[in-house]
Amino acid sequence: MSATNNNLKVISASRRIDMVGCDPAGFAKALAERCPPEKVHTLVIWTKNPEPLLNHPALSGQVRKYDQLHLHFTITGMGGTYPEPAVPKTGQSLAMLPDLIELVKIPLLIRLRFDPIVHFRFPDGREYTNLKIFEQIAPELDRLDIRDVSISWMSTYKKVIRRLEKANIKPLPVSEDQIREEAKWLRNIASRYNLIIHWCSLPGFPRSRCIDGALYNELHPKGSTCSENRAKGQRKTCGCTESWDIGWYYKCRHGCLYCYANPQTE
Repeated sequence: MSATNNNLKVISASRRIDMVGCDPAGFAKALAERCPPEKVHTLVIWTKNPEPLLNHPALSGQVRKYDQLHLHFTITGMGGTYPEPAVPKTGQSLAMLPDLIELVKIPLLIRLRFDPIVHFRFPDGREYTNLKIFEQIAPELDRLDIRDVSISWMSTYKKVIRRLEKANIKPLPVSEDQIREEAKWLRNIASRYNLIIHWCSLPGFPRSRCIDGALYNELHPKGSTCSENRAKGQRKTCGCTESWDIGWYYKCRHGCLYCYANPQTE
């Protein structure tokens, strides 16, 4: 590869489904068959359970063939609880971070997703939010030199509301003023621990890039280049650059009640 090669693709796996946590063998096969490493600039991986990246023989071996990995690791603080029944608990997730940094080689190539922030009323009448858990997660990110955090609030799509209602959970309304107040609190925590918050597709906030061609070009170990053009077909508030998403919607084993992409109850 030469530094002038701009035909390499950024592969996204995947915004649509957790390919790592749900089907690591199928993910490894898809990469081997469809995404030869010599044609890939950066492999962007999205997951709530990255354990197979470390311990599944086929998947761990395959992802290590790529020149550059960027990991979006979601930790909401709700893992192993009613809203996220089959997701690792927060402590288990944080404990994986040192090995994941070794996998991607530098902390800059891990972005923590504290996403989404939820506000619920549970069947017993108790109100719940995961907002304050961010204060528990932030010191560990700082200790490991992970700087980037993506944050958004739960989207109240009709199918999300239906799924929550079936579980006797009521999503509480969140006003724009409340979001601004909570964002201010999050910024204060982030500043204390040297974190950079990226507000993910949030109207009224700076446009962010979860897939960032400029960053990938800056960090690429061989100096190869990828497109820095803004991706087509994304929301107006999304600043992501071009990529090829190889995932598709199918039943997800995590069972997150708030997930807009999960088709298991539709």
